[in-house]
Amino acid sequence: MKTGLRIGSHSDRRGRAELRFMSMTYRSAKLTTEELHEVKHLMGGLLTMLSFWSLLSLDVQSSWLIAAGLLAVSFSLIRPAWVSHIPPFTWRLTAPLLLVVIIADFLLNIPEFIPSLVRMVVLLLLYRNFAPRYQREDLQLILLCLFCLIMSGVMTVSLLFAFQILLFTPMAMALLFVVCLLDRGEQTEKYETSWTHFSWPRLLQRVWQVLDWRVLALGSAMFGFVVLVSTLLFILTPRFNLDQAIPFLQVETQAMTGFSEEVALGDVSAVQNDNAVAIRIDLPSVDALDTQPYWRMLVLDRYLDGRFQMSGSLNSYKFREPMTRRELPGEGLPPRLRRGEEWTFYMEGGISRYLPVPGDYAVLRFQLPQEIELLREPHVYCLDSVSQSVFSYQIEDMQFNTRFQTGRREWQGLEDARPSTRLDSAHYPLTTFELALRPEERASLSEINGGVVQGRDLSASEYSQELTEFLRGNFEYSLRPDGQVLFPNADDATDPVINWLREGSRGHCELFASAFVLLARDAGYPARLVIGFVGGSWNSVEDYFVIRNRDAHAWVEIYDQAAKEWLRVDPTPGTGSSDPEAVNSGNMQFETGWSAWIDSLRIQWYRRIVNFEQKDQVEMAMSLKDMFKAFAEEFSARAKAAVAEFKAWISQPFSVGNLMRGLVAAFFVLFLVLVWRARYAFMGLIFRLLRRPKALDPVRRQASRYLKRLEEKHGEDFKPDVLIELQELRFGPEVGPDQAKAVFARAKKALRSGDRASPDRW
Repeated sequence: MKTGLRIGSHSDRRGRAELRFMSMTYRSAKLTTEELHEVKHLMGGLLTMLSFWSLLSLDVQSSWLIAAGLLAVSFSLIRPAWVSHIPPFTWRLTAPLLLVVIIADFLLNIPEFIPSLVRMVVLLLLYRNFAPRYQREDLQLILLCLFCLIMSGVMTVSLLFAFQILLFTPMAMALLFVVCLLDRGEQTEKYETSWTHFSWPRLLQRVWQVLDWRVLALGSAMFGFVVLVSTLLFILTPRFNLDQAIPFLQVETQAMTGFSEEVALGDVSAVQNDNAVAIRIDLPSVDALDTQPYWRMLVLDRYLDGRFQMSGSLNSYKFREPMTRRELPGEGLPPRLRRGEEWTFYMEGGISRYLPVPGDYAVLRFQLPQEIELLREPHVYCLDSVSQSVFSYQIEDMQFNTRFQTGRREWQGLEDARPSTRLDSAHYPLTTFELALRPEERASLSEINGGVVQGRDLSASEYSQELTEFLRGNFEYSLRPDGQVLFPNADDATDPVINWLREGSRGHCELFASAFVLLARDAGYPARLVIGFVGGSWNSVEDYFVIRNRDAHAWVEIYDQAAKEWLRVDPTPGTGSSDPEAVNSGNMQFETGWSAWIDSLRIQWYRRIVNFEQKDQVEMAMSLKDMFKAFAEEFSARAKAAVAEFKAWISQPFSVGNLMRGLVAAFFVLFLVLVWRARYAFMGLIFRLLRRPKALDPVRRQASRYLKRLEEKHGEDFKPDVLIELQELRFGPEVGPDQAKAVFARAKKALRSGDRASPDRW
């Protein structure tokens, strides 16, 4: 053997080295078949839990089943041995029983098949997760999980879907990788996992030991490449919104409290405790909101015992115009105000069937032809159902109206007749006169009106200002009203609003608006309740307007007989001037910080996914093209400049400037050579200064690399003397870089050699 390290006899060194080599070989051994099946069980359970998580975002009255499924799968991951004790015949009996339950569920819930479909998928996932799984069953599990994610993504169109599909992809790839490792073709046998000595810490430790970081890095790079290509295909491939294009895929849900055809006292105020985002709006600019914005949604005309509702006549075909349109042209906006400015609304799912349309406009535009009901006279826009996913639409040249023009049937009804107090005899618009109150309750209203009117003949605007000042002067705003509104006496049948006017001192917006409506009707002014949002905030990160549930509000519209218009009045304290004709300047709030940045991701998702049209695709593709073109031009210019400088240096190498550049380049190259040659000494110095563990010694690390490369190249039977010397460097006493150079040189020579027949010559 050539000159090298001498520690003990040759046989002792070889014996110790072989023991260390066997230990190192054991640590790098591959997973056993038992361990691979354990990993497969873990990946299948995690995929199932991810699928259940995605289904929880669907409002299909099956949350209890999904939650129970999550608990069951979690239990199977924590105690897999208990699940393995279930007798095999149980699964043979469960399959037909499961089929009967699924068919019965579909038959009992026709025509609403989406909830039944979700429950079917949950049951199949549970069965497939608990029953023994082989190659075919593993592939079925992956497809079921993918179906869950796609279904929830189509129905909710949420940003969470993008995150979940990014989690699903590497997990599914890992499960497929394990399935391929277990696949032996026709020789593959059905293996039953024993779980006798199973332990999650031991399994994770074994996976960590055999993990090849090069394979992991390559897989990560391939995953990143797939994501990049998918993004480019997404930009370039035409598509459509399945939620709007295929109506039977829509999951109908309930409207948020306070935004339906019937609203009780306190329903709207209850929403004000919720800080979640209700609507996001892309505006032409922040200057477009120069007044306090009222986002008007629906009108309620009938009142009874503390509840406002949309009367049957207003809700009938007489006033509703069902249609399927992509664009609705506006009627009240004069041509001089039309500038082509677009406002894009993104209304979250589960808010309401009614769209916030605050005033006149040029065009209201949907992504696709949309089924909608237009209540033209009260200026209300209603979808056919409450969408569970985000719903987007555009309004061109939108205005904020303080007055709304009455329709022909409205002003004729209000001018030609007076209503009865009987609920079954009044039809809209006479319901805006209606007062279903007892005589003593009417007397309370008349007493208040006597102090407000004082015998004067007031216009609707003047009366509104006087009554607003009265309410604000005698009551304070609070989300916790008094006056036995929420909990009236059982023996007292007094109307809750009348009760509040008699005994209360504070109340929420519905009480102020309801009291105004009742008092106005008693004084002979038709009035109706309006529900929507007021105000909002500006996201400074992505420059868009945010309306939250806490901005929910109720106000009033009173009929102005002289102008034949409905005038907006807000009697709630703190909402501006008591004069309804006064213009209240907008009090803009700005959202910044971490929460605003997180929410800005959602608006990007909505802009690029929910409201992604062909023109957006063209714009994004052109911007990418311009970006790559600019990069290529800059790279080409820099390359040409470098070539020109090199040619100039060649033509005049001994000029002062070129000579200095050459000396600097030569010094830099020399410095790199010296650093490379002294790398072991430099790393050893750092090792001694930091006093790091022996495993981080540069000599030991380099020896470990050579050992691994020799094993991969020549196999475990290849044991030349240089291998023993490397093991001594790796596991023996500390050795300096100068002493190790000769051993590393022989290791390089062994790597370059392909001869395995006579290793002793090394």
